[in-house]
Amino acid sequence: MNRKTWFFFLTLAVALGVVLLDRWSKTWVLGHMPLYTELDLIPALFPYFRLAHSANTGIAFGLFQNGAALFTIIPAIAAAAIAAYAFQAGDQSALLSVSLGMMLGGALGNLWDRIAYGAVVDFLSVRISDSLIWPTFNIADSFIVIGTGLLVLHFLLDERKAQGKIE
Repeated sequence: MNRKTWFFFLTLAVALGVVLLDRWSKTWVLGHMPLYTELDLIPALFPYFRLAHSANTGIAFGLFQNGAALFTIIPAIAAAAIAAYAFQAGDQSALLSVSLGMMLGGALGNLWDRIAYGAVVDFLSVRISDSLIWPTFNIADSFIVIGTGLLVLHFLLDERKAQGKIE
């Protein structure tokens, strides 16, 4: 297997892992938590972290609710674009492949929800204080954010390498 194929399959393997973890977590939430209920899974972390089942009809972190069809089309286009870029990018780096796989898996996980349920299943709730509460999110959202951060890191390292600052 050549390097380009190996890196593309690495992207797909990471994406599959993310989708499976996302599906497992959401299946657990759907089976154990009625909609709009909360659960302090680890009491020592309350009030900072809890599970809070919600249905997100908007985009990331509950923004722009009720976008319906548009918010199904956009993730499908994003997933296709990420997969195409991963294939085209060739043998650049494992970091690039992992970051694209995380974003692809996250996009596919949330797309699955939109198609199956008409909304994304969110359930992770983080609260810093009574006035600073992060919007509820899920595993797929987490991997999209982490993957995006790793993608930025890849491009920063790539730029430094091009300037001869690192090998």
